[in-house]
Amino acid sequence: MNKQILNKKYFMVIAIMFLLAGCRTTTGNLNADLHNYTVPLYLVEYTPKIDATKYSKFRGKKLCLSNIRNEAGNTTNFDYFSKDQKVHYQLSNKANTIIMLTQNYFWYAYQKAFSQIGLEASTDCSPENTPELWIIFQSLNDEELQLKINVLKNRETLYEKDLVVTMAPTATRNITELQKRAFEMIDLTVTRILDDPGFQGIILK
Repeated sequence: MNKQILNKKYFMVIAIMFLLAGCRTTTGNLNADLHNYTVPLYLVEYTPKIDATKYSKFRGKKLCLSNIRNEAGNTTNFDYFSKDQKVHYQLSNKANTIIMLTQNYFWYAYQKAFSQIGLEASTDCSPENTPELWIIFQSLNDEELQLKINVLKNRETLYEKDLVVTMAPTATRNITELQKRAFEMIDLTVTRILDDPGFQGIILK
């Protein structure tokens, strides 16, 4: 009888040791440098923080914001990455909804930012002499966006410019901080466009 009890205790100890070993292995793989570290970016959580007073001259103006074209080879159709490829930014309207195309996500984000300063941006290019903005992504990661802007009127290209938007590198893997940083990059991109003299020369006429 005592021998049976000892055998049962022995097997219980062995089983617990295996469980603990398994837990240690799983925890050991959960480090801050995972290649598949995902940061969700929800469009509804993006609130532009652009100084509307600084750009008051744009208030009441109208802009046709054409579809963004994504030619950035370092992105996918639905997301982009950190420069070191260790952080993956996933794009959607809000939590628990389907992911969005990269170009669609940024179109709505830029529209929201333009609207915040009083510049009405839509897809309606039909009114004569309405300025039309084309944005082409050439490269995108969480430290740098290379893009080209084309400004047209009545389907005629009047201005084009290559722009570069840069962010300081970060070592953080905190999701909240990375989300905040990504939204700051959207603000910076829009202000970079608004500050461009050639863009202003057409939009403010």
